[in-house]
Amino acid sequence: MKPHVICHMMSSVDGRLDCDRYTEPHNRKTFDEVSKVYFDISLRYHAQAIMLGRKTIQKHYFTQTFQSETSTPITTNESYVGNLLSNRFTIIVDPKGKTLYEDDKAEGENLIAVLSEQVSQEYIDHLRCIGISYLFAGEKGDDMKLALETLRVEFGIEKILLEGGGYLNGAFLKDGLIDELSLLIYPGIDGLAGMATIFDYVGETDSELPAKGQTMELLSSEVLSDGIVWIRYQFHKPCKCCCMIDY
Repeated sequence: MKPHVICHMMSSVDGRLDCDRYTEPHNRKTFDEVSKVYFDISLRYHAQAIMLGRKTIQKHYFTQTFQSETSTPITTNESYVGNLLSNRFTIIVDPKGKTLYEDDKAEGENLIAVLSEQVSQEYIDHLRCIGISYLFAGEKGDDMKLALETLRVEFGIEKILLEGGGYLNGAFLKDGLIDELSLLIYPGIDGLAGMATIFDYVGETDSELPAKGQTMELLSSEVLSDGIVWIRYQFHKPCKCCCMIDY
């Protein structure tokens, strides 16, 4: 069994994620004032953890990259439980172990790193020194089903808000691991081709469809303050007998 995964995102009306590129709010408020509702709704879900990609955590919190003169193979792929005293945790998917941490928290939330088995022992020592928990998602760090099962069994996490970039969300979509989509549409536009979107799965061929076989059932829609629209969908996935079932 895996935790319940809710992909919770805010995008422009054209589905882009880089809020620095959005057009300004119509009512002369700042973007921070208008977008506060996104974080308010995040708390209303009462999830035990949020999950971010490595680029997101380095853009907003820890900007430095880990470097070491040596690269010793890890001695074990067992999980490590460090400091987990906060009410909610922040999970960072960082397969190559690139993030250099200065603290065991982001916004007051203890951190859990999801790694590949290819990280160095030096990086493991770095995490342990600071008290950051970690687990392994297979040899390449891309086995998100294994990561979710470990988070539930070894860390007791039952509900996760997936707030990743497009690549991380796309990987979860392809593996059928998303149970619900919580999407806030900001009344602004990016407009430039090639920018990050809600789901950016990178497949082996152009014909690969990461959401194939899945359907979405509308749960609710609501117009919030400042022209933001909140839409919630439940994902349904096909079983092997081609009947639609829920996970």
